[in-house]
Amino acid sequence: MEEGSVESLAEVFRCFICMEKLRDARLCPHCSKMCCFLCIRRWLTEQRPQCPHCRASLHLHELVHCRWVEEQLDSLQLTGPPKTKEEADKDG
Repeated sequence: MEEGSVESLAEVFRCFICMEKLRDARLCPHCSKMCCFLCIRRWLTEQRPQCPHCRASLHLHELVHCRWVEEQLDSLQLTGPPKTKEEADKDG
């Protein structure tokens, strides 16, 4: 996998609130942006009942639990970072 691809993939699995790797991912049904459950719960209870990205009215029970995100993150961690060309040549 190329470095740009890895960076793009990392961006997909990043919470748009805390900007860290997603933990217990939830998806806004209005804009499809993903965030950590704790981040969005804190936002909705302490800030305002709307998505911080698209500003649509939003409540905790409307969030979609993205179980597949953790499966994908686990899978990516098992495979580890991609090998450089030099490492691949040495192994092959």
